[in-house]
Amino acid sequence: MSQKLQITMLALAMILGVKAFGQEWEHSIPYDMSDEEMTHQYCAYELSDGRIIVCSARCFQSGMGSNFYPPHPAMITLSPDGEVLAENDFFKPGYWGASYYPYVFENSDGEVFALMSYSPDHDTAYFNYYQNYDNPPEDAILGLYKLDDQLEVEESHEYSYPIDNYEARYYQGWAWWCCHYSGNIFIHSAIIDEDNIVGAYTKNVSFGHQPLQGYDSLFFFRMSFDGELLANVGYQMTTSGSPWQEKLRREQLLATDYGYIYYNPMPPYYFGFSDKKDANRAYDDGTIFYLDKEFNVLKYKAFRQSDGNEWEDNYFEDMAIIRSGHNTTYVATETISNYDQSYEDCRLYEFDDDIEGVQNNAPIIRQIERGTNDWDFVALSRAVDATDNNTLLFCYSMACGISMLNDSWVVIERLDENFENISTVYYGNGSDDLFCWAESITTTKDGGVLLTTETKNIDNPQQRWTTVTKFPAEAFVGIDEAHDNGLKVAIAYPNPGKDVLNIRTALKNAHVEVYDINGRLVHSQALTGNVTAINAGGWAEGVYVWRVISNGKEAESGKWIKE
Repeated sequence: MSQKLQITMLALAMILGVKAFGQEWEHSIPYDMSDEEMTHQYCAYELSDGRIIVCSARCFQSGMGSNFYPPHPAMITLSPDGEVLAENDFFKPGYWGASYYPYVFENSDGEVFALMSYSPDHDTAYFNYYQNYDNPPEDAILGLYKLDDQLEVEESHEYSYPIDNYEARYYQGWAWWCCHYSGNIFIHSAIIDEDNIVGAYTKNVSFGHQPLQGYDSLFFFRMSFDGELLANVGYQMTTSGSPWQEKLRREQLLATDYGYIYYNPMPPYYFGFSDKKDANRAYDDGTIFYLDKEFNVLKYKAFRQSDGNEWEDNYFEDMAIIRSGHNTTYVATETISNYDQSYEDCRLYEFDDDIEGVQNNAPIIRQIERGTNDWDFVALSRAVDATDNNTLLFCYSMACGISMLNDSWVVIERLDENFENISTVYYGNGSDDLFCWAESITTTKDGGVLLTTETKNIDNPQQRWTTVTKFPAEAFVGIDEAHDNGLKVAIAYPNPGKDVLNIRTALKNAHVEVYDINGRLVHSQALTGNVTAINAGGWAEGVYVWRVISNGKEAESGKWIKE
């Protein structure tokens, strides 16, 4: 069977929802870009009774081209074995789900709630365009919804806010831009604290309207599970019409004994804390807010990427945070240079964000960087999680290429609290026929891992699927256990390649052997680092087989094509 046929059969198996590897289970939803509607799975969480809630978005074809937009919040409930128990979307006429997918909470009584925001839909060619209705909405909505076991709304608590409905016509022709750059409310953090929901959202005005309709605002709120809005404190920003969905994701707020720590990837100038003209590396700063329980700002600090170049213009993207077991914060992010946006790498930082610290910038305690010479990015919604014993999971997509037409891998690293590697596994098949990237990673009570991914068939880019996969805890223990669960412990990239073959693995006491199509050994080299680059410039074009040997046994192998 040819390699390409094997890959095609694998793709068909995944599309049909068949378990392609040996994981506990996977829930895959196929779709085609020509479909009239689709469901996109973003994050999966385990409830106290073992059920899995998948936070999703339901999308319909946009009127402005062959793409799905705008999103509407949706949810799916799976059994502990991955069977679908219920699914529902929360479509609201004339609105789009400005926070993409719901925040899901379970209170102390085991009741399930969804937190969502809605804003007027500005895709003028879309059937749900807000002015298509007799009474077009003139507000944005912050809503909390109590759900039954079938994900039907039992109780609804909505708060309406007047919103600037000027349409950002500068971006007409792109539905995504029309909604993002028109006035909306976007929730980007929400946690449970003292049996209340505490969160943050931005309220932005429309971009490009002259005269300006004011400035964007950052709000912190507290809401009871009865739907009572107990506090809603706003701070005016210095921006007007900023598309915060590009800059903020989720998981940016932490509870402390004195209040809250909030991380925002934008510099202090955006919040009026400093003068932009005097701020070094203004675009490479993020801002840490230290808040009391009433959301008063007690202090602020900057936090920065570490590049060794004080003036390098890099910025944070797709940032997610969790608290460590020793009162520091882990920040998973990627860095993008304004000078070369075709290059990104993935980073995990530990910041000392003690409110008593005297530094103006939160010190970096430790960090790791992961990347190729291409476009790599962290899991887009949640890239870091921790187990009960302080073991970290760091998830990112590697060697993807800015065109998303390259071979790609989803990487999961298990790290101890000092960022020392325990194990690294790779999910995907590493061919140029399937492009796979990570959306989120979360842990379960039994030590397992829920991985949410998106995949497209590069030979037919219209064909895609969105998948939640449950891996058991043992999948990350050793080589055999990883293989039993469809994971690899070493990869080769880029594939196909030209003059350089990279072998990436965290295995120790290992070396690589490369054979030509006739079985002759053409290269052997010790693997001494995370990535070993092999000079293939003198090799003939064709198919090669590589083998990674660890402690005297073959740990991984594969084919590599030189073009």
